[in-house]
Amino acid sequence: MEYNDFLMSAAKSVETSDKMFLSAFGVRKEKICENVIISPGWNPERIFNMDKVKEVVKSSPLFGFKVWNIPFGDLEITYVKTGYGAPMVLDAVLLLGTTKCKNILFLSSVGALSEKFKIGDIVIPKYCICGDGASRYIGSEKFLPDVFGEKVYPDNRALNLLTNVTEKCCCEVNTKWHSGETFCTDTIVAQYRYIEDIIKSGCNSIDMESAVFFKSAKLSGMSAAALMQVSDNAVLNKSLFTDNISKEEKAYRRYVRDKIISEIIKNYFN
Repeated sequence: MEYNDFLMSAAKSVETSDKMFLSAFGVRKEKICENVIISPGWNPERIFNMDKVKEVVKSSPLFGFKVWNIPFGDLEITYVKTGYGAPMVLDAVLLLGTTKCKNILFLSSVGALSEKFKIGDIVIPKYCICGDGASRYIGSEKFLPDVFGEKVYPDNRALNLLTNVTEKCCCEVNTKWHSGETFCTDTIVAQYRYIEDIIKSGCNSIDMESAVFFKSAKLSGMSAAALMQVSDNAVLNKSLFTDNISKEEKAYRRYVRDKIISEIIKNYFN
């Protein structure tokens, strides 16, 4: 399947394509940088000093995307907050493929499915398993092919670079990071019925968007990797729905997010 198949199906001309992007993002394509961070739920102030950050779009007309441009030494990075769920990330990445974006980093929380993963630890997926419906729309030439259970991968060069940078940054401050084998689901509540099956399939983590992110970024011709942080752990009964995550765990998570993840991102893009 070719990226232009999607583009021409939705927009029969360049002019229409430009209008689609403006409606979805609330800004013209020229404002998007070559390096982009995309996050379903994190605002940039979680990891960046906001003094020099430029808010480009507070809430886009069609999807409610939020967009910032962040100066990074000699670079400028576009930061996009899409909202949660695979369909939001899929549409954002497919439309970003019409811009000058070349390198895209997915930044988000991830649920752990292993006792080795502690709250606040860093996870870099080496592959993700499609358990979301949105991936079916970009699975093949056929209408709604069943890609459920298919493995998808980040760009190999981007993965190696992010892994090396993360290893160095974490080693310097004695922080743990893990290689992720991540299952992607459309639901937080209903996933618990299948947690044991998901673990038996070999997965050590779970999220909602990373599979469609890798699949759509590859289709759009972008170099892509994902940097995630453990927010909860089903096997340790550390749930998002209960208040059984300790103050110490929350403090450690904030420390890793504020100090280490920001350093990883700086080194990764530079």
